Amino acid sequence: MSSKTGKDVEIDLDEGVGLTGTDQVIVEDGPVAIETGEDGVIDEDANPLDKLPKHAVKNDDGSVTLPLYEAVTLRTRKDGKIRERVFEDLRFYRLNGADQRAIAAAEDKDMAVVSFARSTRINQAVMNALFDKLDASDINYAGRVLNHFLSSGPRTGR
Repeated sequence: MSSKTGKDVEIDLDEGVGLTGTDQVIVEDGPVAIETGEDGVIDEDANPLDKLPKHAVKNDDGSVTLPLYEAVTLRTRKDGKIRERVFEDLRFYRLNGADQRAIAAAEDKDMAVVSFARSTRINQAVMNALFDKLDASDINYAGRVLNHFLSSGPRTGR
């Protein structure tokens, strides 16, 4: 461990101590690692952030159900009745042109929430409250589901 004082400061907190040639070093500043397929082939055309999370489930109707790691409970009022709703998963649907216009019309700070509301078909007021209580990892995985929809359309041309 070393340190210098003065204009330039160098701090080495035992950098590299304990590493052997077989230890795996993770470079956090580099690009996202691309996973190999079952056949060991790396798909250079695929963006790993566009792939569905492993725990997401594709439904027969084309929607995707994303189980939440942290369930969220909300109290809502509809038709004068108060009820408790527990969200253990979110079901996402592909977006259409009207959804795209609604998202584009939202303020920058609200675009993610509006995107989630439109894709899950959950009332905007409910999604506002739900989004605020969602675990950050669940928000990240939900964003990957939306990316999957935007990047997985049928290929044309070429």
